[in-house]
Amino acid sequence: MQTAPMLGYLIRDEKSWMQCLENSYTALRVSWQGEWVGLPWVLKECVRYLGLDRNQDSLPAQQMLKAAERVAHEIEASFANDIFQTEPLYHNRLHFADAITTVSVQIAIQSQLNQDFNAEWSACALLACIAHDFGHNGRVNQFESELESYSVKLLRPIMDECGVEGVWREWVERCILQSDFALVSQNHLAVKNAVFEWDLKWLIVFLNESDVMASASTNFGVGMGEALASEWKKIDFVAHKTVATPAGRKGFLKIITFSSPASKALGIQAAIDQEIQAIQ
Repeated sequence: MQTAPMLGYLIRDEKSWMQCLENSYTALRVSWQGEWVGLPWVLKECVRYLGLDRNQDSLPAQQMLKAAERVAHEIEASFANDIFQTEPLYHNRLHFADAITTVSVQIAIQSQLNQDFNAEWSACALLACIAHDFGHNGRVNQFESELESYSVKLLRPIMDECGVEGVWREWVERCILQSDFALVSQNHLAVKNAVFEWDLKWLIVFLNESDVMASASTNFGVGMGEALASEWKKIDFVAHKTVATPAGRKGFLKIITFSSPASKALGIQAAIDQEIQAIQ
């Protein structure tokens, strides 16, 4: 796997956070279609971008980052030689990379807005994000948080081995369980009119937003919708017929929500509104 830096990936540009994010999505896709850098490399770059590699004072942060690294290696190893083509077409390693890249940019924005950086919260966000679809098999939930509960089950032995415990462990698990798309609207309601804090409710919202940010993007969303349609077609989930159509795209854009100050600084909602108007 490639170890050299990817052109344009996570180059900090505080004058245009969205450009930083979109350049990073582009770099990931160039790599995905060619010589894939691997999730461990992507995670390492996210840690570097946030300066967490220089934070040696927080044991909980170190433990969560160690667990995140373990998850990244396990996901990568499970599909690196996928001769049976079992890797989901949407919930694949590229999706994990998109999500942790997005949450890293959001954390950088929020830290600038707050003039404050929380290493433990940031490490917790990276761990929850890299593990939120851990073990995803391309299927859909038959009951609330079914697949998310499985991800938590897979993660627990790793958190045990890495010493992730107490409130941070509780927060990681709660974030993953609340990443069920059916619960997202209530997660955003929980922060409505609330001032940002480095707490659990905002951690959940950051994960929810990073989960769909690439799909919400005007430049990359249509392709993501097509990938999801292909994934759902394999299990004959009826929504595969509509999710990648213009009407399906418009419906998706209308129901997703972005509440965080970081997402507002990115300007994602304005871009979504403009795309909705453009869809016939």
